[in-house]
Amino acid sequence: MMKLLLSAAFAGLLLASSAGAQGPTITGIADITVTGAATVLRGANNARESLSCTNNDATVNIRVAGSNVTATRGQRVAAGATFKTESKGSVQAISEGANVAVSCTEETQ
Repeated sequence: MMKLLLSAAFAGLLLASSAGAQGPTITGIADITVTGAATVLRGANNARESLSCTNNDATVNIRVAGSNVTATRGQRVAAGATFKTESKGSVQAISEGANVAVSCTEETQ
């Protein structure tokens, strides 16, 4: 089961940081275009501690889940909102309308 934490605003988003042995590594990921077909935001990663992604669109919502995501199945992420998951599995998204740019950072050990 994928655990999602939502916030309407995500202040202090770190684009890239490396803490080495003292903590997780935060990696900025190039923006991902989410379409009307399931789009992989990040594949499975056993080293993942968290994945934070922001729906950059002003009006179009997206849905987020595993491989079973559809336009009517999965956690709805409103336009402009951010979600965070601690899932180590594949994280996929689909747009409820037009193509949407999604920006993400991933924390790994």
